[in-house]
Amino acid sequence: MPSAAPRRADAFYWLFTWLAVALHLGRFFDLASEPLLALYQVVLIGSYALLFIAPIWAVSRLVGRFAAKTGAVLSVLLAGGVQLALYGDHLLWQLYGFHLNGFVWNILTTPGGIAALGSSASTERDVALLAAALFALQGGLRLLAHGAARLRLPAPRLAWVLPLFAVLTLGERVSYGVSHFYGYSPLLESAQRVPFYQPLTMRRVLEKQFGLERPQRMEVASAKLDGKLRYPQAPLRIEAPAKPLNIVWLVSESWRADSLNPRVMPQTSAFAQRAQHFVSHYSGGNGTRIGMFSQFYSLPANLWFPVLDARVGSPLIDVLQQQKYQIKLFTSARFSYPEFDKTLFVKVPREQMVEDENGAAWERDRRNVTGLLDFIDQRDPAKPFMTFLFFESPHANYNFPPESVIEPDYLPDFSYASMDLKRDIGGIHKRYQNAVHHLDSQLARVTEHLEKNGLLDNTIVVITGDHGEEFMEKGRWGHNSTFVDEQVRVPLVLWIPGRAAHQESLRTSHTDILPTLLPLLGVQNPSQDYAVGRSLFDPQSKRFLLAGDWDRLAFLGEEYKLVLPFSSGSFTSMGISRANDSEVSDRTSVLQAKLPMIQAEMSSLRRFLAH
Repeated sequence: MPSAAPRRADAFYWLFTWLAVALHLGRFFDLASEPLLALYQVVLIGSYALLFIAPIWAVSRLVGRFAAKTGAVLSVLLAGGVQLALYGDHLLWQLYGFHLNGFVWNILTTPGGIAALGSSASTERDVALLAAALFALQGGLRLLAHGAARLRLPAPRLAWVLPLFAVLTLGERVSYGVSHFYGYSPLLESAQRVPFYQPLTMRRVLEKQFGLERPQRMEVASAKLDGKLRYPQAPLRIEAPAKPLNIVWLVSESWRADSLNPRVMPQTSAFAQRAQHFVSHYSGGNGTRIGMFSQFYSLPANLWFPVLDARVGSPLIDVLQQQKYQIKLFTSARFSYPEFDKTLFVKVPREQMVEDENGAAWERDRRNVTGLLDFIDQRDPAKPFMTFLFFESPHANYNFPPESVIEPDYLPDFSYASMDLKRDIGGIHKRYQNAVHHLDSQLARVTEHLEKNGLLDNTIVVITGDHGEEFMEKGRWGHNSTFVDEQVRVPLVLWIPGRAAHQESLRTSHTDILPTLLPLLGVQNPSQDYAVGRSLFDPQSKRFLLAGDWDRLAFLGEEYKLVLPFSSGSFTSMGISRANDSEVSDRTSVLQAKLPMIQAEMSSLRRFLAH
């Protein structure tokens, strides 16, 4: 058994660790001006700080009974790991508005996921220094605890820690449950700032035991769609065209709509004026996974998981393979992240898929364009072809060569671990503009080659982005966090041989691409068999466009945007804003008016699952 002095030092160490974790959690909050809400935030921070350190206290205490020094070292390493995880989670929260979750785990565990983050060497260096500093700080707390023990200060005791934890936790749980019942958003929003927060609802207890009436009874069926996939709903009937059209499909990472302008992208802008240019076009997602999924399936985000589980390929690829198209796919990222080798292109042989991971993103993009052009030149001209290229250079940290600089005052380099967005966002945005300017030159290489070789007369060209990119215009940087226009509006330029140039201002969606192209490839089915969108040549006003991400589905209307988590359809869990992303003052009345339409949309989506 350890002597009294080590026990006292250990007690001080855990007190200091609790306070350090609480201070770290406090970084997630802006302290509320309302006294009761501020009190709730303090209680929430204190109780969850205890909850986070309780497991490492138990493990270290158990080991310390047999080897005191080993237990002490373990307590420093484990607590330092908690502090490092909280730092990373806070960075995620600042940038994207979510915590460490299944999406982040997917990035870490899927081949190509970490590379897709686009971190620089400075990021890796700063993370290593930060980790060393946090572990050193935790070791310093251990030394400080020994100093406090020698001063004979009153040491905290487990006998009063456990009751304090119970009181704090019970008070926080009840406060959340009552707030959820009455829809008190400020407290609910505060709770969601804590990593791994586990909500407790009290609806049944308050209704049945206390006879209270919930003010909001508006709910919609959960947006999560589970079950056996039924897609397409009927086998595709194909009448091959006498003169099949080639397809060149060009997608850029993080390409937002307003960057397609004559200054940043002069060559692509000129090409758009000759083609079909959809100037109010929306991706089906705020990230690559769903942005690409919506293009190649015309399905919403909540059907990604059933498609992935069933290994169902894109109907576009099915149609092309049935008609013996020559296919070659290129990416400057990986086909394994997101899992496009298990979804979009699952039926494409690996020898027809080219990945380039070496060097800077702009160098990869250039090599892939060269490879695509070589494929076109070396193909069998007696057969139609389809080629696809995914550009990576406009992805953070935004790569470009010196000759593509149009904004010289850009940030030379930035680190995810140490950047200050308020200070650096202007220079970051200029990096992005330079990268997009480079993208313009590479898109032009393709379109000019097609024109030079007379292929625009019999080739469909699709030019678009997987999703947008925000630069703090609405409070976030990057993508994958919200459904503001900066993150979901993208360019769409479509070249259809023989079709007159046109600029379309009505809102369109990535889910409209397949219903536009498949009929040109001979598909006779009504688009409802394989799509939630409609033809781009028959746009419609007053419709909901669907967008989504890992765990939410967004309904984008002409007046409002409504966001529904997959896991809940309750009033309190729904997000709402105006179509221009400004706040809605009368949230309840808007939801009352729009919920019937959302319910109808959800019912329609269930047709793709077997009952």
